[in-house]
Amino acid sequence: MLMSENLSLSTHPEYVAWHAGTHRLQYLNKCIEHYYSTPLIPDISTADTMYNEWYLQVGHSAAANVMHAFQCSWLMRVNRALDMACGHGRVLRHLVNLFPDAEFHACDLDREGVDFCQETFGIKGIYSVEDLTKVDFVTKYDLIWVGSLFTHTSQEITKKWLSHLTQFLTETGIMIATFHGRWSETVAAQAPYINPQAWSEILSEYRATGYGYRDYERSENHQYIQGSYGISLSSASAIAKIVEAVEGVRIFSYQERAWADHQDVMVIGKPAHNMAWK
Repeated sequence: MLMSENLSLSTHPEYVAWHAGTHRLQYLNKCIEHYYSTPLIPDISTADTMYNEWYLQVGHSAAANVMHAFQCSWLMRVNRALDMACGHGRVLRHLVNLFPDAEFHACDLDREGVDFCQETFGIKGIYSVEDLTKVDFVTKYDLIWVGSLFTHTSQEITKKWLSHLTQFLTETGIMIATFHGRWSETVAAQAPYINPQAWSEILSEYRATGYGYRDYERSENHQYIQGSYGISLSSASAIAKIVEAVEGVRIFSYQERAWADHQDVMVIGKPAHNMAWK
């Protein structure tokens, strides 16, 4: 028996958004189009220690990871974003092109790097302190990029700092963070991250617990860092366990070697993993 009237999707919120051109993925597509059609700001600081032959590719890979993170999250728009451990803008120069209408903040212990980013990219600079939990960002972010910060912190510091940063996420905000995963054991055999004795101890701890760490020696460290800072090596399961202990967030994805075919990338954010169905 035929129904007298057909059903229609015309009033469904997803359909309405697509029809109006305001769907979250249409917004992302416009951002991607802008990114690939707009030249990057070319200025590079002479103090940028990250500058090498892979500089552009590493920044582009970060942007690609952010695009992926947006797709697998609940994020609707990026109105405000934070580059945590911004350095001299290796990644930031890509992100400001990807989200041209967003307000950007950039934070680092390296004050010269923060100043360069503020002057070059027109963002708000934030000077960090050695204990990141003492930094009050005051505002909330839709997106926080944390590139190669937790690759240099002990397990206890990673737990504290990761949890602290999630407090500054909006209701659907995401954090994209990178880690030295199991591939890094192979990388270190070809291009050592740290002195041999420390690496041996890191490997031993990693194989026993899933997370290994040792501080740099003074000669290996940045002059502007006085406290604990070195090299970490972590398994995906160890990082997942850390995130599972953080209230109010969920794991959206974990990809091995996703950043420049080197560091692992995890996307976490809100709403919480235990948010009830409506």
